[in-house]
Amino acid sequence: MTAYFKNHPRRLRFPWSLYHRGLRRRLEAIVRASGTHPRVLVVGCGLESLDGPPAGATYFGCDIDPRTIEACREAHPEIRERFAVCPSADSLPDEGEFAGLFDVVLAKEVIEHVARPTPWAQMLARKVRPGGSLVLTTPNYGWLSTLPLLEATVLELVARRDGYSRRDIHPSHFDAESLARLDTGPGMTLVGVETTWTRWALVGQFTRVE
Repeated sequence: MTAYFKNHPRRLRFPWSLYHRGLRRRLEAIVRASGTHPRVLVVGCGLESLDGPPAGATYFGCDIDPRTIEACREAHPEIRERFAVCPSADSLPDEGEFAGLFDVVLAKEVIEHVARPTPWAQMLARKVRPGGSLVLTTPNYGWLSTLPLLEATVLELVARRDGYSRRDIHPSHFDAESLARLDTGPGMTLVGVETTWTRWALVGQFTRVE
């Protein structure tokens, strides 16, 4: 996946920003609505998911790829101790700074890479405190979205130029209805699924009610 990693810095450049900027603004709004001093766990890392950390929020980041963690530590040295490599694809850090529950657990553009999304989402939900939120964003593969066509044509050509293919990197495809039906585990309930203005991405928010 070394070639795929080249794709990450493009997120804020046009035309990729058409996809990612709307997501960032929505995620920032969710964090701002989560209290004055929320603990936020970013799974799949990348604090570029937010336009600017809301005042009072404490961020933690984890990822299965050590390169992503190192990149985050270099970009945010002031909180480098709050980044960690996940013990495995099926577990999250749960010691030291990462012990306890979070007001927001956020996974931006990760679940589509997971072959078994239901148990993975339930694992994330177990780190959500009562009243807190699990937030999942993912490409929109619904019939009204033009993203599947773009992925099969323009984005596939860009990927091949960089040395990889997009054909197998998203084993789990969601539309708004299937994301809303995702079983995030006991005590979790759906707040809603939003579509970004381009209709290319989905933002699903679930809350722990128990």
